This record gives sequence, structure tokens and C-alpha cells, in this order.
Amino acid sequence: MNRHAVLTDDAIDDAALRAVLEAAGIEAQVKPLHLQRAAKVAADIIGEYPEGQREHARDTLVRWMDEALDTADDARLKRITDSIEKLKRDHGELETWRCEGGYIALEVPTAFITSIANAANDARRDIELRTLTGLLLPQLERIAPSILQDVLGAEYASNRGDYERLVAMVCRDLLEHHN
Repeated sequence: MNRHAVLTDDAIDDAALRAVLEAAGIEAQVKPLHLQRAAKVAADIIGEYPEGQREHARDTLVRWMDEALDTADDARLKRITDSIEKLKRDHGELETWRCEGGYIALEVPTAFITSIANAANDARRDIELRTLTGLLLPQLERIAPSILQDVLGAEYASNRGDYERLVAMVCRDLLEHHN
């Protein structure tokens, strides 16, 4: 069986691709590849090339991987930019929080900072905090774990709860800044 890599956008899933291939009379296995797995598959394929063609194939693979990484970075940046614009549109004024050293910058709706600070009880505060964390996810997901660990220190637990702990810290810092 020949192996081929097919690059599609997010709108095409493996079932849709398999259906198109089957409709064309092509029997195939279709598996989604994340970049790490795609690189391994491509390296295996390159290993099957004749010795004189491997260097060109490797250079092509590196170019494709660079393009895929650039595309992923562009998509991530667009998600972040769109989410910040939506925050501004839906929740009004935003304030920028920067951690010490400036490695993390978050755009936070000031209405949530006030709402969390003035919550009538802990349950209401937790709901507001979870809501804000969800709204900030596109910004939070770009933070490297090592940087998140440096900022949270002993509170770092290496799980999704770290985002909520960071957002709580951000709210405390911004609230102190306002007072």
C-alpha cells in the first residue's frame, strides 16, 4: 500500500476524506495526523526513498512542516485577536494585565474584575471566575507550561485548573491596581 499525506483545513475530517476517496473508487485508511505524528510518518516515508532522493524529500518535508506550523500560529493568533475583539464588544472596557517580567499579557474585561470582587458569596465568585476563565481561554492556551509554572509558583498543578488560578491572581492584581 502506498502512503500519502494530505493537508486539509479544519473543515475536513477523516470521515469526510475517506468518503471522498471511496466515492472515487480508492480503498484507503485515513488517519488524522498531528504535527508530531505527521513528522514521524513523513520520516518513515522518506526512509523508503532511494538514497539520492532523500535529501530533496527531507527538504520538502521541512518546508511543509514549517508551513504547517506557520498556518497553526496564524490560526491561533486569529482566534486570540477575534476573542479579544469579542470581549471588548460584549463586555466593554478591557484592561491589560502583565505578569512580572512581561512574559504573559492578558486582556481582561474590567466589568468582570468588579463583578468578582463584589460577588455576594463564594459560589457567585466561583461562577464569575469560571466564566471569565472560559472567555480568556484563547489567550490562556498560548501560555507555555513552564511560564505558567513560574508565574503560579507553588500553586501550579499542571492541569486546566491552573488557568483558573492564574485568572484569580490576575483579578486580585488588577483590583489592587485600581485601589
